[in-house]
Amino acid sequence: MKFFKKLLSVSLAAAVIFSVISLINVSAQDATINSQQITRIQENCTLAKNTLNQLHASDALLRVNMGQLYESISTKLMDKFNNRVSNNDFNNTGLVSVINSYNSTLDIFRSDYRTYEEHLSSAINIDCKNQPVSFYDAVYSARIDRDRVHDDIVKLNRYIGQYQSAVNQFEKDYINSTNGVNR
Repeated sequence: MKFFKKLLSVSLAAAVIFSVISLINVSAQDATINSQQITRIQENCTLAKNTLNQLHASDALLRVNMGQLYESISTKLMDKFNNRVSNNDFNNTGLVSVINSYNSTLDIFRSDYRTYEEHLSSAINIDCKNQPVSFYDAVYSARIDRDRVHDDIVKLNRYIGQYQSAVNQFEKDYINSTNGVNR
């Protein structure tokens, strides 16, 4: 429950900053933005910077907690269970397949988060009053990176569900192969 409250507060902070940016309605690829849009960025500069700093701090804590959780799931649960299954000469190909995909996605999550963190830090360090277009582009880039991190988390959660299904299937296969008799 505590995790979901933290996730909600991070989401609200992100919504505030990205709503400021979305008011501009300009893609990062556009060469110019009009003077009204530049003025809006400059007028909201302090609020945007404060929100970005809060987002940066809360995302860092959330990333550490989530990273540790995902790492523990891999090393303390999946790896250990797969090793026991393998050491007892049972077929663990379904389990191994899922954990390989999970670990690959976990590596991508780490890399994508580092990129997001670098782009967010870059945006925070830009003087949005004097460089509003650069600030906008940096925040836009960080927003895309944050969406990528979110997609990684969705994939990791999906693999956790797939692993649970593979464990359930292993249990059924084990019961069927031993006819309910323990080895």
